[in-house]
Amino acid sequence: MKRIIPIITYIILAINTLYVFLLCLNICLYEVDLFLPIWIGSIIAIHTILVGLGLSIYALVQKDNPVFRKVALIWNGSLIVLLLLTFYVLPNGTNRIPNGMEKQYMDNHDAIMHLCRYATDSLSLPDSTALVITQNNQLQTRKVTGRNRIITYPVRIFTEDTVFDIDASQAQRIIQLHKAANIGEFTIFMPDSLVNIHFANRGFGKYWYEIPRHPYSEEEMYVQLNNIHTCPYSREVCFLFDGGALDYEASFPKDQFLQSHHIDSTYIHNLFR
Repeated sequence: MKRIIPIITYIILAINTLYVFLLCLNICLYEVDLFLPIWIGSIIAIHTILVGLGLSIYALVQKDNPVFRKVALIWNGSLIVLLLLTFYVLPNGTNRIPNGMEKQYMDNHDAIMHLCRYATDSLSLPDSTALVITQNNQLQTRKVTGRNRIITYPVRIFTEDTVFDIDASQAQRIIQLHKAANIGEFTIFMPDSLVNIHFANRGFGKYWYEIPRHPYSEEEMYVQLNNIHTCPYSREVCFLFDGGALDYEASFPKDQFLQSHHIDSTYIHNLFR
């Protein structure tokens, strides 16, 4: 029996290591979405972590197998160090999301604005419709039937594809501009000519840019400042997020981002004076 216990302990620690690694990877990176495997793994980890803790304590107090004691001590110590580094030292993906959004926007600003202006000024799109360019540069057309009033910000409701009067040269041109902008899914809504650009998904969280046809007014920027879903970056663009089932404050550190960029009511006031 004593020979089997070390083997069982190593198996349990291996399972716990995999779960901890996935958890830390998900926290440190926003480019990957590991919510589902972590959620499923947590059902197993609830039991294996407790069992592993008990077996590790046994390994430390037993005297018959010094190798077992050293391996259990080093293995558990490594997991604890990894968790401490992830939660208290390394920058997590959530905090990097707004910085990543800013970098992508600034690096591709001219190309993004060129794409938006072409879509809003050169294309003749019917009302109550949306033109979508997927991340793979596939052009789609949608009909917009309304807005979801349950949520505090406007949400367009798509239906089946519809038909736009866009010739082949226009379609090819906007796809080329989208590719040059190096961005995610691009959507323009009519009749307000409002552009949404997808940035990232993390768990239930979704992050994107909103670019209006005309610069935001002072009143609109104040509304954005007071909305937990929005960060008024400039008159040209607003950073948005939808936390879904996640806690809104945790999924998008709006306060930290605004403070680090000195964006407040005074900043907005000075933009229009």
